[in-house]
Amino acid sequence: MELDNLKEVWKGHTVKNAADSNEEILSMLQKKSQRPIAKMKRNLFRELIAVIILYTASISFYLFDDKGKFWEVALMLFMIGVLFLFYYYRKNKLLSKMECVACEVKSNLQLQVATLEKYVRFYYLVGMIVTPLAYFATGFFVLYKSPGITMSSKFYILFFSSGIVMTILLYFVNKWYVNKLYGQHVEKLKELLKQMEETTESQIV
Repeated sequence: MELDNLKEVWKGHTVKNAADSNEEILSMLQKKSQRPIAKMKRNLFRELIAVIILYTASISFYLFDDKGKFWEVALMLFMIGVLFLFYYYRKNKLLSKMECVACEVKSNLQLQVATLEKYVRFYYLVGMIVTPLAYFATGFFVLYKSPGITMSSKFYILFFSSGIVMTILLYFVNKWYVNKLYGQHVEKLKELLKQMEETTESQIV
């Protein structure tokens, strides 16, 4: 396993020149097919492409359909899209720093993994909050600007019930989705740090 190989390299840290040992560790981290950082960057980029395509189509639909009758929905989606772009920029910048070959491996990863965990947690929480809010906000705008729609008590019950069910399902889907794209890779990085820490302690003893 990559972690076992990395541990062996780290063990040789006291025997080899420190700079040479760090270079060897970093070269192992940079194996594109295995490293968690590279996988997260690829997933993040794929999300960016999907968001650009889906949000552009959705914004265009609400902005130009029926002469922009529901422009508020288009504006809301645009703001959510801008928020994601900002998130993408910050997270991609962080992941790029974690690939830095000039940085000291252990201390750099400890600092960056902690920050990365915060980004992943923030992404999960925002997804849980923004999606239901967007659903109810869109429904409000559509109902407010469509007086011809029959708004019986059954309609409102169905509308709110659907929103609640969607929110519950979103909890499980979002949890699986975020873990699939980022969470499991963060755990691999944390395990790597744990291996390093254990090996360093064994050297001291």
